[in-house]
Amino acid sequence: MGRREVPLNREGILQAKRVARMLSQLKLDAIYSSPLKRALQTARLLAGKNSIPIRVDPDLTEVAFGRWEGFRLEELIRNKVYQRFINAPLTAKVPGGETIRDVQRRALAATRRAASEFPRGNLLFVSHGDVIRAIICHCLRLRLQEFRRLKIDNGSLTALEVDGRWAEIKFMNYLPDITPANHEPFAGLKPARTKNRFKGSKV
Repeated sequence: MGRREVPLNREGILQAKRVARMLSQLKLDAIYSSPLKRALQTARLLAGKNSIPIRVDPDLTEVAFGRWEGFRLEELIRNKVYQRFINAPLTAKVPGGETIRDVQRRALAATRRAASEFPRGNLLFVSHGDVIRAIICHCLRLRLQEFRRLKIDNGSLTALEVDGRWAEIKFMNYLPDITPANHEPFAGLKPARTKNRFKGSKV
C-alpha cells in the first residue's frame, strides 16, 4: 500500500480494538500518529473516549516506495532494482522513494520531538512496520542492515523504556493471538540465508 490512503478494513478495526483493550491499564500522556488514514483511524480507536491528545507527525509515515506503490510483491520479485533494495536497504534507494536509513533518521527525529514535549511521559506511537523496526534497531544498538529480522505484525504492540541513552525493550510484537506471528508472508523475498550452524530441537 505504501503511502496510499487505504482505510482500515474490518480486520484492521478489530486488531485496533484488541490493542485498545491491552492498553486500557496504561496511563498515556499522548498518542503520536503517522498521518496516513489507516494509522489515524487506529490512533482514534486507541484513544477511545479518553481525553488522550493525538499528535500527527509526518515523520512517522510509511516508507516512500515511490514508483513501486500499487504493485504486488509478486510483480516486483524479479525486478533487479527491487532485489538490490532487499539485499542492500541502507544504500539502495527505492525509485522515487527513500532508503531505510532515511526512514530511520526521520523516525528518530519524530520520537525525539515527542520526548522533548513529554520528557517523562508514557507515549504511544502509531506507525508502520519498517518505521518501527528502524526505531528499535537504533534504541537497541542493532545494525540497521538487519532490520528485517525484527518481526512487526499489523495490530501488534511493542514497548520500549528509554532513559537518556539507555533503552530497554519490555516486549516486542505482542499479539493477543500468536497465529499471525508465525505467518510467513514474504517467502522467497528475503536476502539469501547462510547455512544454519545450530543443531538440535527447534523451540
